[in-house]
Amino acid sequence: MRKRICLVALLSLLVVFIALPSWAWQGRMAGMGDAAGLVADESDFLIHPALIASGKGLNAYGHYRLTYEKTKNWEYSASVPMMDVIYPFTADGRLWKHEGQLGAALGLGPGRLGVFFDYTAASGKYSGAEVYEGFSGSGFQSFELENELDSFALKAIYGLPVGPVNVGAEFGLAYVKEEQKNLMPTEMLTNFPWGAEDNPVYNLLPYAIPFDSKYWEASAKASAAGKAGSMSYMFTLRGGLPFASDNEYVHSDYSYGYGSWVEGKVKGFNVAGDLWMRLAVSENISLPFVVSAGFKKITRDGSGFSSGPSTIEYEHEAKDIFVTVGGGAEMTPASGTRLAAGLYYNYLKSEQNVQFMDTFDPSDWYIDNYTNMPKSTEHRLTLKLLAEQELNSVLSLRGGLSAFYGLAKRDYSYYAVGLGSLPVTVSPDGSHYGVNASIGASIKAGAVVLEPFINAGYAKYKTDGDGVTGPVPTYVEVNKTNWLAGGGLSVKF
Repeated sequence: MRKRICLVALLSLLVVFIALPSWAWQGRMAGMGDAAGLVADESDFLIHPALIASGKGLNAYGHYRLTYEKTKNWEYSASVPMMDVIYPFTADGRLWKHEGQLGAALGLGPGRLGVFFDYTAASGKYSGAEVYEGFSGSGFQSFELENELDSFALKAIYGLPVGPVNVGAEFGLAYVKEEQKNLMPTEMLTNFPWGAEDNPVYNLLPYAIPFDSKYWEASAKASAAGKAGSMSYMFTLRGGLPFASDNEYVHSDYSYGYGSWVEGKVKGFNVAGDLWMRLAVSENISLPFVVSAGFKKITRDGSGFSSGPSTIEYEHEAKDIFVTVGGGAEMTPASGTRLAAGLYYNYLKSEQNVQFMDTFDPSDWYIDNYTNMPKSTEHRLTLKLLAEQELNSVLSLRGGLSAFYGLAKRDYSYYAVGLGSLPVTVSPDGSHYGVNASIGASIKAGAVVLEPFINAGYAKYKTDGDGVTGPVPTYVEVNKTNWLAGGGLSVKF
């Protein structure tokens, strides 16, 4: 109900904006395939706050975007040929994502102030099956995966000129609620954590590690923008950290009347930097260049009790690193015509691990330790092409095409302490590739300009590799196919 109310409010305000004078906003970038850094745009001050200082007058902004993602053949299959054992999980499902933004900017003192409210909601539901041949014979398991996200953010941006340089800062406060869970209806299991104890048939953690978290997050940016000869530059440092948090992990096994509940906190931080440069070769040609890097660490923990009875403790750590380096060329071969192309290298690394400890008394305890669940890396190249054409004083059209190819590697490993279980370590690798196309327009009716856009894309992740279960060779395949479609509207007045 809360999501519906927020979306109705956002759409109602966008209708109000449509009735007022407006120019291009984020819809322009979305219609060219999200080409931030390749083509200059007013919305760049959402990334580099110093750029807001170059605006004039009072402006109000609105933006809404809807994305639908269909997942097919989401597979995790592990087999031990020497033991005639195979656990082939496969799932299909979909995710809906809503993004809305309302804001305004105006002159204040020697500079310019912007205030923005952002809302993001995502809901994913997936269903799957496992037809396995295991140590205790063959069988069938159905399973379900769910994830939910609600994020409300308020941020203030201020920029002002200091001599030849514009400087700026942004301060934000967000409330985030996110949840991941898995279920096995055939066994009446929810969020089963004990798969490392030679229970691979129930282990859904390779898909997602469950949690239910609520927290506030504070964020800040510091930015500078200026020119040095024919070179313009924009540089921003940013960071954030969660606080006032609550985290839960609930496991239930209704077939045995067993359950456990733990409660803890969300801790961590994130830091990143963005450097954009643009060299003006001539009046009609410029060469943009981008360097970005960031690191994020989030730890969720908890302690509580089970109906064993026993005490339960757990800790889930997620770390992400990204690096982007690339550039391209932007040209205006004729009045009202813009073309651009860019090539970028991305390094992506993600590590997730979780540990569960079940203690009955000081001499009777068990630990399920998922050291890599997973640890993934990707070296990716992305090509972006775009074009924009002003047909007349009323209509402009634009489009973008991007394609990427990555070398992907994903490690899985886990073991249990206290039960003599077999440790598992596997390292599948392969490729991740995809393509996305976008089109958009600016439609002027008097003083009103609408910026609608749509996009569609496809991505394929395909890896396989060897490892061991104890001393025995093990083979794993991890595959996923995504189709996506979306669209939205941006306005400014």
